[in-house]
Amino acid sequence: MARDLSDFLELTERDAAAQWRQICRRSRPAPGHRQEDFLPVEVLLCHGLLSVVSPHRFGGANIHTVPAELASLAATFRRSAGSLTSKMLNLEGARLHGGKHEVLLSARLTVDRSLFAGLYGRILRAARSAGFTEAEVPDFLGGLDSQADTLLLGQDEIGPEELLLAVSESGRALSECGLGGEETERVVEQSVRIGQHRFARAVLGAFDHRCGFCGFAPGPLEGRRLLLASHVKPWRDSTPHERLDPRNGIAACPAHDAAFDVGLLTVNGGRRIHRSANLEGLIVRDAGANRFFGVGALAAKLILPPRAAGPAPCYLDYHRQHVFAGN
Repeated sequence: MARDLSDFLELTERDAAAQWRQICRRSRPAPGHRQEDFLPVEVLLCHGLLSVVSPHRFGGANIHTVPAELASLAATFRRSAGSLTSKMLNLEGARLHGGKHEVLLSARLTVDRSLFAGLYGRILRAARSAGFTEAEVPDFLGGLDSQADTLLLGQDEIGPEELLLAVSESGRALSECGLGGEETERVVEQSVRIGQHRFARAVLGAFDHRCGFCGFAPGPLEGRRLLLASHVKPWRDSTPHERLDPRNGIAACPAHDAAFDVGLLTVNGGRRIHRSANLEGLIVRDAGANRFFGVGALAAKLILPPRAAGPAPCYLDYHRQHVFAGN
């Protein structure tokens, strides 16, 4: 059955409940038989999964290692985990033959997070009313519809220049697949922003949601931009793989994030924190600078949870050689 964007963007709780009942009656297709088309609730949840799972990491021999939330939804949908990762790739724009309208749908919902938040809430409420438990249909975004802040994480590093660079890197391949200029820009922006969100979640989690320079933890105020995920090797200088590598990241409070980004701070291969000569001089002259960057404010070494891998040496070397202003 052909669908248009309104079937997804204007989904009501009643529509969602009817689709969940349809899924209840579904049986897993026999080998070699074509599976049923994805319903809007399934497509929309696959879009939501893009915020927490990279579909590029799973396929073939390791498909059985997909995260629990994806595996649970696949079982509930009576589908293979691979069918969900394939749908996610379609939505992300990596496999445009999967449906141009799905790419544009995902791009629209990435930009308008409040619209997706409302749809996500309706889908979950309808699932519960249809009898699906948290184990069967997990709330993998943590009640997104009830949160005041529904923005993607880690977007501070993504400005107009970064988006133009991303379009120049991948836009030609997308345009050759039938997307116009404006559509190509929207799809590239979607991919960059979702990738940056996944990167930020992984980096903040690796640092136990604490600043690696001073140990500050926002706790219940998390999500208010009091803790940022910063690239060690700058985003614009990184390859597409390096931009998404959590070991190219440091969690930092805004003051220490800014100082690290402009090269006033760096970290060596032994994780020791170093100040630039200019910052050292300012600390001597200014009491305010001393409170933020002095001996009592900064840790001697990067603060990490036990057994955490931390930033990879190759990225720390790049920062020290090309960003740090103290050489």
